[in-house]
Amino acid sequence: MSSHRSDAPAHRRFTARPVSLRPPRELARSALLSPLLGTALRLAHWCGPVTRVDVQGLPDLNDTRAAIREFGLWPRHLRREEHHRDLWLRRLASPKQASRFLHPWRTALRLGLVECETAQARPAPDLDRWAGSTDRVLRWWTLSFQECVERSLRGVADVEPDTALSRLYEAPDGARIPLGRMTHEVTTAQEEAYLPVHRPGRNLGRLARGMLQLRDTGAVTVIRDGRQGAGPDEHRPERIWVELTDLGRYGIRQILLARRCPAPLIEDFVRLEADRFLDALATFSPDGQLLALTSWLDTRSPENALREIVAVAAGPGRALRRWNAALALGTVSSRIEPSLRRLLEHPDPTVAGMASVVLLSSHMLSETEREELSVGFGHWTAIDVFAAATAMGETGLKSFLASEAAEGIDRRLFDDVERLWNPEHPDTREVLRMLGRHHPDPWVAARARAAQAQAPAP
Repeated sequence: MSSHRSDAPAHRRFTARPVSLRPPRELARSALLSPLLGTALRLAHWCGPVTRVDVQGLPDLNDTRAAIREFGLWPRHLRREEHHRDLWLRRLASPKQASRFLHPWRTALRLGLVECETAQARPAPDLDRWAGSTDRVLRWWTLSFQECVERSLRGVADVEPDTALSRLYEAPDGARIPLGRMTHEVTTAQEEAYLPVHRPGRNLGRLARGMLQLRDTGAVTVIRDGRQGAGPDEHRPERIWVELTDLGRYGIRQILLARRCPAPLIEDFVRLEADRFLDALATFSPDGQLLALTSWLDTRSPENALREIVAVAAGPGRALRRWNAALALGTVSSRIEPSLRRLLEHPDPTVAGMASVVLLSSHMLSETEREELSVGFGHWTAIDVFAAATAMGETGLKSFLASEAAEGIDRRLFDDVERLWNPEHPDTREVLRMLGRHHPDPWVAARARAAQAQAPAP
């Protein structure tokens, strides 16, 4: 992916943060232990040698009741109320009313664990051999996970699955996300996409039920603090957190890859050359950027990272790459301060300007030094910043102009118009043209057009 302005906008799509995955054999072992797939396999063996089923592939009530008793597939609210189970079981009028039986049984049918023909169900002939194959088990689990995502998130929670899954995937490994915060973020994302939403309280309850269903796949852990009825806090609602498991991270990544969305592994990402690394940073979320930076920089010394970055960030058309380079180098600036100071004398002004940005943001300079750098490189840095935003297309520029990061830079840019041309940044003319056309402040837009009119002959 190039950061050059001509083709960069086409690549500004979201990239999932780099992740690490457990070995496939360990993931397959976890998949077999997950409630949904594990129960589906047990039901597949249970139906042997032959079980009569109806045209929908469902056993009769007597067999359904027997399976529920044998495998403890009681409704969640009856798991601790043994004296109510028999009454519920006697009132059961259809297997469709027993969701904790119905979902794994239908999963077994969909995955081919059970064969149905002539109104009879039996275990698939190669079931035991298949269950010993890591690839087969992970394929089973992925298909059951995808189906459960649709049922639990879109069906029960009434949210766009991509929004909720993205929130879980982007969180740091081991992070426990409060369900209330997740509900707010998912609701906000749906509002921004003009999708229907419900009342906040209803959203929270629906998402909680959806996550409890998704938990059966082993993809998430739901942590409850049991506050309800707890003394002085009895009127406060129970708090719930959701944590993505290693198996869930694998499953969401499979969904992303199936849609051809970039979803790098950390071990592959850290081997990227500096140019591809810097270009990829522009496509990550803020949390993803932090992890990507840390992972890539941890595999090389700060001095080597600086040399690699300078070699690919210098020159015209690479303002966005320099923006990301300054972000990367800022995390190790205290360890390369002498080298950064030497780069201020570099004959290529793009390199010197990049070094000045890192130093100015490092808090390692005296007030006098900061003033000198601001005077010497301020106009160049301002053009570079706007050129980086312009490289993300018209939408990226407008978004940057409306952000706090742009506040004040645009007006300082025109404090000394003649300084804009000595030396002239390779992107100055394009930046002035874009500011003159798109800046929301009429005064700044007018100054940009006036400065553009004063440009010397190329």
